[in-house]
Amino acid sequence: MAMTPKGMAQSIISETDQCTDPAEANNKFYKGICNHVEEAAQAIYAWAGVNPSGTPDPQVVLDCKIKTSGSLSPSGATDCTSALAALSAALNAAASTWIVEFPAGFSLSPAFVIPTISLSPSMATDRDSAIEAICAQIIAGLKLCTPTAAGAHAAYTGTATFTQLI
Repeated sequence: MAMTPKGMAQSIISETDQCTDPAEANNKFYKGICNHVEEAAQAIYAWAGVNPSGTPDPQVVLDCKIKTSGSLSPSGATDCTSALAALSAALNAAASTWIVEFPAGFSLSPAFVIPTISLSPSMATDRDSAIEAICAQIIAGLKLCTPTAAGAHAAYTGTATFTQLI
């Protein structure tokens, strides 16, 4: 599966649909993002490891998941531009606590997601389209992260280099 703006938007809408309290809606908005990332995101890494005799590890591609954590701070912004800037900052701060989960058998240094989310207004005319437009920007910012990790796999030591987030 892959992250999609529509899938993330549906996750957010299903979480926030009945919210009337802004703080609760804020928390559920973030929960919707996290749910979609954990269910759909795949972080692909290139693994380059060698054993003590110099033989390369035959496993060269790692298919990883992302484990989310943290929370989203409310901004209190009263206009769209300020609200999106505050939401961008809050999402970057929260997502920087997310960690890449490497496959079993790999003992690697933690690789944290380093997002570069920057939200801007869209020309959407309804709630669902507006959320989907925001989700497209969130996913684009997450795909710019490039965390690497060093460590071991069985008798091999090496480095896992981020290649793509899908």
